[in-house]
Amino acid sequence: MCSTDRSDLDAYVLIAEESDARRILDVGCGTGVFAVTLATRGFDVVGVDPAATFLNVARSKLGAKKVRFLLGDATTLPPLQVDLATMKGNVAQVFLTDDDWMATLVGIHEALRPGGQLVFESRDPARRVWEEWSCY
Repeated sequence: MCSTDRSDLDAYVLIAEESDARRILDVGCGTGVFAVTLATRGFDVVGVDPAATFLNVARSKLGAKKVRFLLGDATTLPPLQVDLATMKGNVAQVFLTDDDWMATLVGIHEALRPGGQLVFESRDPARRVWEEWSCY
């Protein structure tokens, strides 16, 4: 069964709109659903992910040409000066050590403009929601 319900992204879209952000960094952008959603709404979006396969899927989406997709992670970013950085879903749980988490936060901090914001969440991996996903 193919579930395309991505209402879990609605709160992030609202945050982007209400924060008056223009430039957004999507850390762990995966297959680009959120990045493309934002770009089609007029935001300047950079998506970064360490999985080349995911980025290939992201780049094939309608509207993906409006997004700058980068292979890497928050520690490999070029200078950006974004207004808002996001880490959705389980991205924050990828970091297994304090050093990895700190390096990621430092990388995001360097990518933010002064006064920029980071918004992230941490989900319960025991729920294994990705097993319900079959559409990218």
